[in-house]
Amino acid sequence: MLPRMLAGSLLLSAFTLIGSLIPFQAPQTPEKPSTTPKWEYKAVKLEAKQCLYEDQVTTALNTAGTEGWELVSYERLPVAFASDAQGALLIRPAATGPGRDNTPPTADSFQGTITMKMPQIQPGPCRLLLKRQQPAGNKSR
Repeated sequence: MLPRMLAGSLLLSAFTLIGSLIPFQAPQTPEKPSTTPKWEYKAVKLEAKQCLYEDQVTTALNTAGTEGWELVSYERLPVAFASDAQGALLIRPAATGPGRDNTPPTADSFQGTITMKMPQIQPGPCRLLLKRQQPAGNKSR
């Protein structure tokens, strides 16, 4: 029994010595690149005349598409409302409406027609918002 214990302890010592001489290397996992895409954005403003015609909007979108851009949104920009108007206000000389007994006469004391002419409002410009994925390794401009 003693020779077996002695042999076992020598064997265990040999494994410990060999194990300490060989460096332990943990399995290395390769670094994974970030899976979150990086996007860049571009806003394109088209003038009112360009926004009126589908072929001009289509051309702008196709040109951007060949460069890798895709449409995110389209919006019509507000137009300033006309502040000047031409017209005539015709009021009968005597108050004839429901408020004719009010002193001074109020707006509802008159009956008549108001005619005003305003220039036709033209549609305004439009804006296209585009995005594309940045190529790997490129930083934002």
